[in-house]
Amino acid sequence: MYDNIKTVIFDMDGVLFDSESLDKKVWIDLAEQYGVTDILEAFAECIGTPDSNIISVLDRYIELSKEQGTLKETHVTDIVTGERLLLNGAEFRRQSLVVFDKFVEEQGMPLKYYASECLADLKNKGYKLGLASSTPIDRVRPQLTGTGLIGYFDDIIGGGMFKKGKPDPEIFLMSCERLGGKPQESIVIEDSYNGIRAAYSAGMRPVMVPDIIMPDDEMRAKAWKILHDLKQVSELL
Repeated sequence: MYDNIKTVIFDMDGVLFDSESLDKKVWIDLAEQYGVTDILEAFAECIGTPDSNIISVLDRYIELSKEQGTLKETHVTDIVTGERLLLNGAEFRRQSLVVFDKFVEEQGMPLKYYASECLADLKNKGYKLGLASSTPIDRVRPQLTGTGLIGYFDDIIGGGMFKKGKPDPEIFLMSCERLGGKPQESIVIEDSYNGIRAAYSAGMRPVMVPDIIMPDDEMRAKAWKILHDLKQVSELL
């Protein structure tokens, strides 16, 4: 255990949950169905950001698809109510969450390797543990409860509780303060570029555990450590 590290703050999606791979598949399927182009580029832009940014990015790519003539229809059938609704970023995002939640309801939320073991080990070692996610808080708590991870955390922050999303450091500074910690005594476990940027700007030690996107030169410069999985996080601390 590092004597000068007291607090460990985790991102959720792509770090504790193997949810980004599932979300990516849902986006690809919906984009193919509706004729939205370059959805993988859109998805990469959205990793680690709040819903407001996701909707804005999707609006842009849907408009681009209209201009390119690939959009199959401007209105879509709601998969819950059967209503015909305007296809925009908000509707694409809402429908993607419906499909995502149906999968989780039927098969459970997939955890990343060693997620529960890592949290249990760090808790036993005496670290204060925080969860700081861009996912809306009304989704974060049920998902943590459903996977049995919620009891490990001393504090939980989700979308709607802060004004500026990652890469702004606000979410991590808020988490640190609520945990009674200091930035220089805190580690952040992240998988996204924006998450690493936010932790770095907060004056914390960013640890990158890559999920979908591998580290580039910027990430290697800003991350304190780049590790393969959560087992290595547990071994490090």
